This record gives sequence, C-alpha cells and structure tokens, in this order.
Amino acid sequence: MCLMKKLLHLILPFPSFESAERVLFISPHPDDIEVAAGQTAAKLAAAGKKVRFLICMDGRYGAESADVNPDELRVVREGEERASAKLLGVEDVRFLGFSDGGFYNAEELYKAVYKEILVFKPDLVFCPDPCLTTECHVDHLNTGRVAMRAFLFASNAPMAALNGLEPASPKLLAMYYTDSPNYYFATGKEYRKLQKEALKRHSSQMSYTPDKKGSGDLIRLYIDFRTVRFGLKSFHPGGAEGFRCLTPTHAHCCAEKI
Repeated sequence: MCLMKKLLHLILPFPSFESAERVLFISPHPDDIEVAAGQTAAKLAAAGKKVRFLICMDGRYGAESADVNPDELRVVREGEERASAKLLGVEDVRFLGFSDGGFYNAEELYKAVYKEILVFKPDLVFCPDPCLTTECHVDHLNTGRVAMRAFLFASNAPMAALNGLEPASPKLLAMYYTDSPNYYFATGKEYRKLQKEALKRHSSQMSYTPDKKGSGDLIRLYIDFRTVRFGLKSFHPGGAEGFRCLTPTHAHCCAEKI
C-alpha cells in the first residue's frame, strides 16, 4: 500500500466487518454471492450477524439450451439459492424478481434496492464492483451501480421520506468481484469448503465431470486461486476474500483512489 493510501486509511479508517450487526449481500443472480463472497457470508452468519441475501434478477436465462423454459428455470434457481444460502447459515433470502439479461428498467431496480436498504437498515452492504474493467454482464454492472447509489443516499432523510420510510445509516460498502481490493477478510479452509458445498446446490448452473473440466470444477479451481492469492497479499495463510470498500465519506467527493 502506497504512503497516500496509508494516510487516507489512517484519516478515514474502515469499520471492520466484525463490527457490523446487520449485513446485506446484494447479488445480481442466484449464485453470485456464493461464487464471490461465500466464505465471508458464512463466517459472518456463524458469528451471529443478521445476514440477508437480496437477489435482484431471477436467472431465467441462465441455461445453455433454448429448450429450457425460462419460467420453470426461474423457480428452480430460486430453490437452489435458498438451499445454498441455508448451507452457508443464511435463512433470510429475498428476491426482487427482475428479469435476467438486462430486460428491465434500471431506475426501477434502483428504487427497489434503495427501499430494501431503508427497510433492513444494514450496517454493511455487499455488491459487485461495477468498475471492474473486465465485466461485461449488464446485470452485474447495473446491480453494482444501483447499490452504490442506494448506499450513498440511504442516509438522506428527505429522499427516504419520499418513500414513506426512515433513513438508514450503512457504515461500509464492500464490493466483491473486484481486482482492486483494499480490505481483506480472513476466512480459512472450513469456510472455503462450505462455499464449495453451497455452489453444488446450484446444479442448474454448475457441472462436475470426471475429467475435472466441468463449469463447477473450473469455478472451484478459481476460488482456490483467488482465496490463496488474497491470503498471500494480506498475510492470512489460511486464505482470504478481498473487497473494494468505501465508507459514505469515501463515496462522495473523495478523488483519491482508496
């Protein structure tokens, strides 16, 4: 970490994940939380935090064949998500029901996410990083963008009043699917194993083959690579997950890269 970043972190430190009591994971599709932050979700749930999963899109187009009925797949994927979340220790799962593939109004998505934050009042909010230069999926980009906007405006009392709700005061936004992490959360083999078992519940999306080249096999390998990589970067030998974090102060008029 360069001197400037060290100074910024000293002046405006991040609250720790462990200090949060209410945690909201915002996901584009069923399975994204598990792929990107499953270890963190499981560890926070095990620590007794109130953890909620908010799934924005229904995953209806997440099939390789056009013969799969999208409405039927939507129901299947909702069931897979509930089973996967339960394995991670999360019983509270909500679905916004927007169509997969960008077939929705982004402003309506923002309003829905914003209201969820006002009602649940999380201390810690997770979402995909919409500034990742390699991400091309519109649902991931839109989910990250509306989550960032909702995180910033959640504490605005006049805006909350327009929705007939009280403001919320989230303390930290943690973005997963990022290559610019500034916060590392130590996990360990137990939680990595749970993450991989949870992903098996998404059987409509993950295939496992004898030659270890199925989609699920490759994601497992990627998870191992990423967990070890972030563990080495943060001096956590048991592995870690990495996030790009912002406090409300960082999220507005702070030009320096945090």
